[in-house]
Amino acid sequence: MPDGTIPTENGTIHHASGLIEDDESQDLATRISASGKVREIRISPDGAHVVYQNQHQYKVGASTETELWVAETDVPGSARLLTGGGFFNGGTVFHPDGKRIVFLSDRASPGKAGTMYSLDFATADANTAPEVIDTGGKTVQGFDLSPDGAWIVFLSPAETGEAHAARVKEKDDAKVYGEKLGLSRILLYNFATGETSELKGVRDDLQVESATWSPDSSEILYRMRQNKGVEYSEMPIVVERIAIAGENAVPIPVATYPRSPSGQSLWLGSGHIADLQSYVPSNTLDARTLFVNPVGKPFSDRGEGATTRLYGVSEDAVRIVNMQPGLSTADGESFIAVEVCNDIDTHMDVVVCSTDGSPRTSVQMFETDDDAVWFSAWDARRVVDTSGEVSYIFASILSSAIRHEPLNAYSIRVDSKGALKKRVKLSSHLQWLANAPRLRTENIYWKAADGTQLSGLVRYPPGYESGKLPTVLFLHGGPYRRMIPDYMPYFCNWRELLAWSGYLVISPNYRGSQGRGHEFAHAATLGVGVLDWADCDSMVDEMVRRGVADPEHLGVGGWSHGASIAAWGITKSKTRYKAAIIGAGVTNWEGMVMESGSPELEVAIGGSTPWDHDAPEKSERKTSPVHSVAGVSTAVLILHGERDERVPVGQAIGFWRGLKRRAVDRGKEAAELVIYPREPHGFVERKHAEDVQRRVVAYFKAWL
Repeated sequence: MPDGTIPTENGTIHHASGLIEDDESQDLATRISASGKVREIRISPDGAHVVYQNQHQYKVGASTETELWVAETDVPGSARLLTGGGFFNGGTVFHPDGKRIVFLSDRASPGKAGTMYSLDFATADANTAPEVIDTGGKTVQGFDLSPDGAWIVFLSPAETGEAHAARVKEKDDAKVYGEKLGLSRILLYNFATGETSELKGVRDDLQVESATWSPDSSEILYRMRQNKGVEYSEMPIVVERIAIAGENAVPIPVATYPRSPSGQSLWLGSGHIADLQSYVPSNTLDARTLFVNPVGKPFSDRGEGATTRLYGVSEDAVRIVNMQPGLSTADGESFIAVEVCNDIDTHMDVVVCSTDGSPRTSVQMFETDDDAVWFSAWDARRVVDTSGEVSYIFASILSSAIRHEPLNAYSIRVDSKGALKKRVKLSSHLQWLANAPRLRTENIYWKAADGTQLSGLVRYPPGYESGKLPTVLFLHGGPYRRMIPDYMPYFCNWRELLAWSGYLVISPNYRGSQGRGHEFAHAATLGVGVLDWADCDSMVDEMVRRGVADPEHLGVGGWSHGASIAAWGITKSKTRYKAAIIGAGVTNWEGMVMESGSPELEVAIGGSTPWDHDAPEKSERKTSPVHSVAGVSTAVLILHGERDERVPVGQAIGFWRGLKRRAVDRGKEAAELVIYPREPHGFVERKHAEDVQRRVVAYFKAWL
């Protein structure tokens, strides 16, 4: 809406103050792409400080520039810059001594964040150079500090040998697909001696995907899969433990999982191992669920016997943190903080594990209230003060679209019964977003055609009062993600950008989304288009029924799986949606199974495995948008990264070819494909991020 006006139901025009003009849209794309995003917050062992990242969303050179900030947990506005300098800094862990942090940085080799550094956070400032932790040239893929502070365990790729390096140098470098080269190994760094050594006794024919310390710092718990690559995470996982001392240590089997858990395993002082797995662990698409099992007891994927299964029925456990690393309390208790998604809302629970009882939910530390936790950016600690009083500290990066509050760091302190003692805003980043035109954002609920209650978010343009609006149905990816009232635009999140441009933007949580438990999430395996698109389309029907969405001016778009559903929808509805943006979306599911890095996921969603057909005459439901491009009148803009391994670029090219050949005249004329050099599935370069946002606004302006 370039003239800053909104058409209303009776055809009259009301000025909408705050709408952005064309030139402002250009500036806004630049501003969004140049902004930082606040993330990855950690609490010190004594609960007195937090350290968090402020990372530039996109890079202009080799490195993604990231600052580290430190704040006093209970002091409002106490955040200060700790280290910056134009490098990547992240993966921060507090040393158990409470004086230092250890983090990864690429300051020595921009673009390659494989070196650990140490910094005294209490005395350092932005000009203090961190101390490099010399691992003998070993690349660090991920690390963890022992509870006693004496060691670092880290993963590093095995060296391929001089002969292989020579062949690569001479370009005699044919690749054998699935060859086991550079598998991750477990290494130990000793703070006292400064020496790095490989952990002996671990088999070298499997890929180590996770390593966790025992509570007494004497053993490592580790998970292994068949090979590198995402597809092997859907195959059986071996879990073992091994002592770090002695040349002849022997691995002890712990469990076998049907597929990789989400995140790192926790080994608790109470003698339990905690993992996040699917409610039915073998399911690729399902609600995340907390499984807790005593060390040495058989693991049950049904939560039977000694195994406890928490969450996953009506709400999802999506991240866990060990609140008190090391040995248990005198009562034999350990504490897990659990991020629990309940539809649009989030709450943080404390789960208590004891040596003489089953794990149980104790208190709730935090619950969202018209705000949102930013992509699992939080930490939690159980702290005991000098008088013996226990408190729980929760620190998070929060934002609120409803209250127009951008991402910032907060701390919340509750007592042992969950009563709030203090809530503190620690930082004031992204002030330009706080000053941007205010959008009215609402959570809404309605029923799908089969009576299932659904939820979603609605964003109105600035100054909107009444009448019908041109409407964009913006769909989240995943499918196991969800729409929540966060406030942070980025290259593939156009909700705010489009609302500032005069559109009503509506975003449903369709079946397959996170936060509604097993049945809701597992519904995605019915196949794309069975329930998900109907759920999305029903939100449009609801907003039309409410007299807000203009049925003659409807658009749809998304990135990744959101684009996949959008592509399905426009090829089935043919004419309802005037314009669509398909960003890195799937248009041929059988092709995805053959080319994508995660074939089992694509089979689960698309419902078709090419190599399982025994008879050539066998027919089945066509599940791909490319099969149904004939008759499409929707104008389609396709955006894709050239080096996308998750959704290969051929998906975009094939869809564009189909539209140009089989769509009706309007669809043929409008179909446009833009491919971005060097970009993976999630874009990393600033100029490309700007270009995506500008094209989205311009395309909807032209065709919607």
